[in-house]
Amino acid sequence: MGRKHDKKEEASIILEILNRIPLSKRFVSVDDILNSLASADIDVSRRSLQRYLKQMYDCGKYGLVRDDRGNAYGYRRERTDSITDNIHLKPNECLLLRIAQEHMKYQIPGTVLKSLGFLFDAASEMLKEKGSNAKENQWLNKVCVISSSIPQMPSKVLPRIFDAVSEALYSEKKLRIEYTNMNGKTTSAVISPLALVQQDVRLYLICQFDHFDNVVHLALHRFKKAEVTSFDAHRPEKFDLQSYIHDRHFNYSNGEWVHWIFVNFQRFPTLDAKKLVNAPKMSAHHRGICHF
Repeated sequence: MGRKHDKKEEASIILEILNRIPLSKRFVSVDDILNSLASADIDVSRRSLQRYLKQMYDCGKYGLVRDDRGNAYGYRRERTDSITDNIHLKPNECLLLRIAQEHMKYQIPGTVLKSLGFLFDAASEMLKEKGSNAKENQWLNKVCVISSSIPQMPSKVLPRIFDAVSEALYSEKKLRIEYTNMNGKTTSAVISPLALVQQDVRLYLICQFDHFDNVVHLALHRFKKAEVTSFDAHRPEKFDLQSYIHDRHFNYSNGEWVHWIFVNFQRFPTLDAKKLVNAPKMSAHHRGICHF
């Protein structure tokens, strides 16, 4: 049972709750609000949060809209004349928040990212209000990050998987998972998460399986289930992220070398592709030709 809060604490909690309910058409669940408050070290029980939300909705002063179509309610806010709706962000702050949201969404724990959702929403709304011709909006079309490698289709990582993995990593708790490898074999296990690595469009969790001493990495898009446990994760004393990255090849085979030949046949029309493929082996695992 949660402790009772005095009037001053209740007022502060109500403001924190409002900050986590977006001024948009997107509904947030009680669980989302509760997790966001917990990540900010704000101690509120589920029952107290539900009571505050009901009071705020019933009074009609905060612009709360409730989605009661399911078993669990969702909430969003509409604009009112209340001063609590005004998040004062400067244009440069809005621009920074939008860039951070886009490029760091997999480097920030899911719960922390959600706790900042109201800021991201406010930044987006403010940039929209300034219009498409605003310098801040134009800047988003003047910068871009591209990879020097061949473009790849991003693998889909389920939001619930990323949230659970990042929460366990952040809280240093073990994960109970179901994982399907590239051969289609599904494994159920308990693991200790050690680090999260992004390589181009793919995400990998470096971890250690219970009852095993070796450290491995698993592709997040192959996770079928991920559940945070109450058990503390085990972190090997000698584990070092940079050393592991240096010693292991992410997204590449640990077998023999891969030999690719890139040829512009418009520039060299007399070259014979078959002879190139049958050329003396620099490697024996894979060979191929890429036309461009």
